[in-house]
Amino acid sequence: MSKRRYKRYTKRLEVEFSAAGMSFKGISSNISERGLFIRTQHGFVPGTKITIKLILPDGSVSTLKGIVRRTVKTIHTFIKNGMGVEILETDPAFENFLRQELLEYNDRLSDKSNTTKQHERTRKDQEENMRTDKTAASVNEFTTIRCPACSVKNKVLVSLLSKKLKCGKCGTYLT
Repeated sequence: MSKRRYKRYTKRLEVEFSAAGMSFKGISSNISERGLFIRTQHGFVPGTKITIKLILPDGSVSTLKGIVRRTVKTIHTFIKNGMGVEILETDPAFENFLRQELLEYNDRLSDKSNTTKQHERTRKDQEENMRTDKTAASVNEFTTIRCPACSVKNKVLVSLLSKKLKCGKCGTYLT
């Protein structure tokens, strides 16, 4: 069970953040209604109140206020360095962005998921029909002929009985 209260959305946006007269740039890694993760090498100490300028996809700037909840800083490049920020104050531009971009994205994912589930059901139905058809075909379309030379049973399609058939073991003609 997730301890998160709000769904996260992966969204890469340019971010400028500042506190105590220091200003840095970073990139958002993911965003939710009440938080974001900023990828940066200049993470502030947890508990620091910061001002965030988020450059939205349409070019407008959203100004947010937040508090750093966690900071990740390592020398390893495969770990996302940065800071998790809880958003304390938003502006109308950010609220509009959340409604339009992220909720529409969520709807697209939901539609895609429903389509995928429908395709899976159709595929499973087709596989079941094929299994049923094969079972019916195997009961009705095959017969067994014993080889006159080696006495091995050979399973033969009924439709091939008019042809010259050979034993699968010794090669003797069956009829």
